[in-house]
Amino acid sequence: MMIPVTELAFHQRLGHVLGKARDDGFWPALAAFLRNSVSFDSWVAMLFRKGLSPLVLYEGDGDLLGDALFEEYVRGLYILDPFYLFAMGKFTPGLYRLDEVAPEHFRETEYYHRYFAHNVVADEVQFLTPMPGHGVLSLSLGAKKRFSEPEIGSLCLYAPWILPLLLIPAQMIEANEVGDVAPTIGLEEQLRRRADPALTDREGQTAMLLLAGHSTKAIAAHMGISPETVKVHRRNLYDKLGVSTQAGIFSLFLKSDR
Repeated sequence: MMIPVTELAFHQRLGHVLGKARDDGFWPALAAFLRNSVSFDSWVAMLFRKGLSPLVLYEGDGDLLGDALFEEYVRGLYILDPFYLFAMGKFTPGLYRLDEVAPEHFRETEYYHRYFAHNVVADEVQFLTPMPGHGVLSLSLGAKKRFSEPEIGSLCLYAPWILPLLLIPAQMIEANEVGDVAPTIGLEEQLRRRADPALTDREGQTAMLLLAGHSTKAIAAHMGISPETVKVHRRNLYDKLGVSTQAGIFSLFLKSDR
């Protein structure tokens, strides 16, 4: 039986990626392979770590590491990243789309408008898989347009072999690169330092959920309190921080690390 040339080319490209698994060229080879099926404008491989800044393993298609906003992301904005928050909980390794993991009002947040819309623009998908003892591996693909259903279908088809493959180059990172690192000062802690009088635990939690894009109703369900109590917490934290909007809270964070 004749094998179509297109299939031969596919297997040749796949073989090239597998051949680079223990090579510095793995990440660009994988990105090039994926581009034959999916159109994306930016990509980055990271290791998400609880309580620590993400470790950037490889960034492609642009100088993300030289971008001031991406530096803000690594220093602390990551705590508002829907994918990071999702990865720090219980999940099944796989491919996830932004709409699957983001809170209801994520696209209305300052994080979305000031960071996400600038660096990712419209849509994002991530391959996520645990790296035992270190954190969660993320391969992020960002696009200026929404990924089509056939594109998502192709990525889902590739996921069963891509996910374990990601662990091979990641495990080659020197131990001192993924070992003990001084934790960054968290966003909630930075807000606490600026509040007068001090924020209560509930007010701090409310601030973080607001910044992530959760509605009053969702915050109430998450915290096990009534929507009216959430409104009281929100009013109190605004007063203590000297702001009147969620955007004001976000601006305080951007100023606090400079």
